Amino acid sequence: VALAALQQRLDGASAGDALVAAIVSFLARATGTQAFDVAFTDRALLERVSGATELFSPVVPLRAAVDSATGFDLAASAVVAELRTLRARKTYARDIVGRYPALRKAGERARPRTWPIHLAIGAEPPGGVPGASLHVVIDDSGRSVQWTRPVPSMSFWTLRSLVRQFELFFKSAGIDGAQKLHEVPLLDASERRQVLVGWNATKRDYDRDVCIHRSFEAQVKRTPSRPALRFENDRVDYDGLNRRANRLARHLRRLGVGPDVVVGLATERSIEMVVGALGILKAGGAYLPLDPAYPPERLRLVIEDAQVPVILAHARGAEVVGATGAHLIRLDSPEVQRELSSLPDDDLPEVATATDLAYVIYTSGSTGEPKGVMVQHRNVANFFTAMDGCLRHDPPGVWLAVTSLSFDISVLELFWTLSRGFKVVMHGDARQAISTGARSTVSRRPLQLSLSYFASDERQRRGDKYRLLLEGAKFADRHGFTAVWTPERHFHAFGGLYPNPSVVSAAIAAVTSRISIRAGSVVLPLHHPLRVAEEWSVVDNLSGGRVGVSFASGWHPDDFVLRPEAFADAKRRMLSDIDVVRRLWRGERVPFPGPLGEPVPTATLPRPVQPSLPVWITAAGNPDTFRTAGESGAFVLTHLLGQTLSELAEKIAIYRKAWRAAGHGPGDGHVTLMLHTFVGESESGVRSLVRTPMREYLRSSISLIKQYAWSFPTARKAMVEPGASTDDLFARLSPDDLDALLDHAFDRYFDSGGLFGTPDSCLPMIAQIKALGIQEVACLIDFGIDVEIVLKNLEHLSRLQQMVSNAEAPADDDYSIAAEIERHGVTHFQCTPSLAGLLVRDAGSRLALGSLEHMAVGGEALSPVLAEQLRLAVRGTLTNMYGPTETTVWSATADVDGGPGAVPIGQPVANTQIYVLDAAMQPVPPGFAGEIYIGGDGVARGYLRRPQLSAERFVRDPFANEAGARLYRTGDVGRYRPDGQLEFLGRIDHQVKIRGHRVELGEVEASLMRHSSVQDAVVVDREGPGGGRSVVAYITARPGATISVADLRAFAGDRLPEYMVPSHFLVLASLPQTPNGKIDRKALPAPQLPSDAPLSLDSKPHTDLEQLVAGIWQEVLQTPRVDLDQNFFDLGGHSLLTMQVLARLRDSIGRQLPITDMFRFPTVRALAAYLANGDQPLSQSASGGAERAASRREMLLKRRESRTRVS
Repeated sequence: VALAALQQRLDGASAGDALVAAIVSFLARATGTQAFDVAFTDRALLERVSGATELFSPVVPLRAAVDSATGFDLAASAVVAELRTLRARKTYARDIVGRYPALRKAGERARPRTWPIHLAIGAEPPGGVPGASLHVVIDDSGRSVQWTRPVPSMSFWTLRSLVRQFELFFKSAGIDGAQKLHEVPLLDASERRQVLVGWNATKRDYDRDVCIHRSFEAQVKRTPSRPALRFENDRVDYDGLNRRANRLARHLRRLGVGPDVVVGLATERSIEMVVGALGILKAGGAYLPLDPAYPPERLRLVIEDAQVPVILAHARGAEVVGATGAHLIRLDSPEVQRELSSLPDDDLPEVATATDLAYVIYTSGSTGEPKGVMVQHRNVANFFTAMDGCLRHDPPGVWLAVTSLSFDISVLELFWTLSRGFKVVMHGDARQAISTGARSTVSRRPLQLSLSYFASDERQRRGDKYRLLLEGAKFADRHGFTAVWTPERHFHAFGGLYPNPSVVSAAIAAVTSRISIRAGSVVLPLHHPLRVAEEWSVVDNLSGGRVGVSFASGWHPDDFVLRPEAFADAKRRMLSDIDVVRRLWRGERVPFPGPLGEPVPTATLPRPVQPSLPVWITAAGNPDTFRTAGESGAFVLTHLLGQTLSELAEKIAIYRKAWRAAGHGPGDGHVTLMLHTFVGESESGVRSLVRTPMREYLRSSISLIKQYAWSFPTARKAMVEPGASTDDLFARLSPDDLDALLDHAFDRYFDSGGLFGTPDSCLPMIAQIKALGIQEVACLIDFGIDVEIVLKNLEHLSRLQQMVSNAEAPADDDYSIAAEIERHGVTHFQCTPSLAGLLVRDAGSRLALGSLEHMAVGGEALSPVLAEQLRLAVRGTLTNMYGPTETTVWSATADVDGGPGAVPIGQPVANTQIYVLDAAMQPVPPGFAGEIYIGGDGVARGYLRRPQLSAERFVRDPFANEAGARLYRTGDVGRYRPDGQLEFLGRIDHQVKIRGHRVELGEVEASLMRHSSVQDAVVVDREGPGGGRSVVAYITARPGATISVADLRAFAGDRLPEYMVPSHFLVLASLPQTPNGKIDRKALPAPQLPSDAPLSLDSKPHTDLEQLVAGIWQEVLQTPRVDLDQNFFDLGGHSLLTMQVLARLRDSIGRQLPITDMFRFPTVRALAAYLANGDQPLSQSASGGAERAASRREMLLKRRESRTRVS
């Protein structure tokens, strides 16, 4: 009915044409695009070009020019008119682009034309339409429409949703063709309610009248003596910090500071910076960060725009700010400190309210001038409540604060934390995030080493079969090892020495005094839980409370001859009986079936020493077992047989998540990793010694080598037949092939599956294990090597244990992020993805991240690759954060779970609404892109002294019931997923994020245009070295002028912060334009490093040190060559890449370099000459660097192999 009515309104258009018009109008409505092309074909066109498709195209472009403000019928009529024109033109010759150069100039290329959408009436062209992500075929009668998509192009859910929305659109438009196109609904009532209300149901109560400083004062009363702030060697407790801020606040009030008075804060990072901010807030004013690292001209512009009457500063800040007319208070001045010390230090009477300003932060502005965002106390109070629901803070931990006060992330780092009782460690300079001094490769937090036993074949033992067990246990007890683990195995030579771990554990208890005694594992379904509790209670008494038990559901079906009825549901029995054992251990009377048909309440005797039994669950590799262990509050015992370290990392993450979700604590569980171990005097000697017994060990349990078979050439050749199984593979291998495979498996296992070598060579494996958050390694030492040899070499394992336990603490002058995390036991950390990427690429920093309980990243898009790297490095929770300054720090959060595809920015936080709207401010369906609007209690007051701009960006909330409610237009493009998670897709303007900082490219352009020689300037962001974003400037000169890139870089550096200064300047004769005369940003050439021309003899690195420096620069900058005299920063370098260079130089030549050396010596020639004249002779440092670099490459190759599952 709707189609027939539409045909009539379209002057009798055919059913197919009417549907094409409706679909094109729908696409314009859904995408918000008014002009676009779709591929079109119909039966008549196909018949016309039949037999000549190599010469003439069977597909033609249908141009859609649809004004969304017009009525649907008018829009559809325009499409029908275009169809008629198209049919009159018929088709075009395929070589037309090549014959008409003007088409190429206009942007067409001599390549096959592609369209994202293909519409067809009657039939599809032969071969389809390459590149199309959506095909819509309408039959000749118009009675059916078939929607299809190539599988990789979009999900089935997206396609189904698209069809449903079109049906809704067509039904509504068919009834009322006069509706404006942008008013035709795409959502039904329930879907609209879901995206507007359901996914924004975030209401949460909070104190709407509290100010930031009052929240801090309340915490002071709770914990006055708790450490509050630590900056390098300076420290202050909560009470001391509060008193210092109170004295400063009284001084500021005397100067007239009160509500909505903006006070500048130009201090370097220090405790005084926080005192200054709190003092301003307590006085009733709002603080304005003035980072002394910013150019003086920019700071003076901000001070003038904000009309700041008072500035707090240190010496450097006062020098940078200069004469401004504001009253300057030097906080580091002895005179000021004497005056402040004479003032009362108790809390002041309140003068500010929650609707007064708390701070003003200036962000980049598209007009060329920065703009000040005004944030009120109530905004921050709501933000604090929101973070209470996102970040674990009870009990509070230790937060490492790395962010400049000019970046609003600092509000979370400094003020939420101090209002919740954290100890806050302030990192001094984000540019020194990575240690540039020599560091231990092992984190300071010790990894526990234990001994583990699991004999490969008891029949090989002669005489005293338990000598290795008992003598090894006594050695471990004397030398500080953590535990001795013994298994339970039955009826098989493999592990046959240990049919009952409680019996051998009783023997261990008799000969040791300190070491823990653990079962790895008790096969619980084979036993009555009452018997297990009794036996281990005896051992607990014999040992003085040193036992722990890991439970397993079974090893081999034959074991269940002991209890055959338990085999079918062994896992369920294990889990239920673990609970029974725990209850018995705690002293509960548990009822069991009695012989007379009545339950018998039973308690165990003797009573154990430990009030609760330490419980592990043995996990062979099944993720569900790891999840179950976490949910039940058990520890985990696992191994690398059949799984790689990277695969294990994913399962550990599942375990930790389940542990936290179940509310267990303290901590986040315990993971023990069993590894085959032999540590000796030389790596080659160890390899030779363990090869034969390890090969036989692998042979005795052939399944252990299957994980390595697929990288073996003969195995790959044997598996070419479809449907072949693993057993087929081993059946086909000849004895020689099997021997070769065993050798191959041994080599792989030696390098990546065990702890083999010398104490020094084992450290990289230890480092990888620690990076996963594993707390204990159970060193399996009885796999066939002669007992006396094993006992003799335990001293080398003991040396490794001491190296791990006593790993070098950070140097006193090392204030890198890794050093601060280790030094202070940091639990919480937040940074931008750019900084996070730098940290995971540095071995020491990556290890340090592994000890965090919670890491948050935000400020720019988090790539899936970096998210996965961080997820593997951080054993705690990893959270992606999103939010502009205008809505108070973070507005949405999402815990990173390692799912495929883009990393979502999550769901709105407390009392926050996030809408994805089209140009008419109507909600778009899930899966469709739109502009992100944010409402709620976090929306700031507006821009300081910019009423017109405030009115443009802070608009009325049409979906709110409260009067005066506003939305902030972010300019970000996003979409909701079907599960209500929000994805960030990019920007609708020219604002970008560079290393976490918001950059309006227009501001950079405006600054460059002020140069006397610049005619035009266009600035874009491009992917830079290391996957980050960098700013690139394209310049044209004024007539008769000559532009020096060095002068232009210096000019920009005097006016813009470092992160806004372009990494590359390209001087062009003219800027490329589109056919309609606009700048064609897509046609701007990529920056080209001068790598094609041959190096002159003078510019080619000669010395070992020059070659070393040049090689490091090439790796970091990802460029094929570097001249001796090319400036590092002209090649795209910036502060974060500088730290990578210094870290690699540190690893290569063993010298610590401050970051300023890269600015002083920015060329290979200058830096190499400086290094050559340093403390070490050139030949010694360079040759040593070459050896260390080669060693580092070999280590990296081994790590990569260990993380790659061969299949």
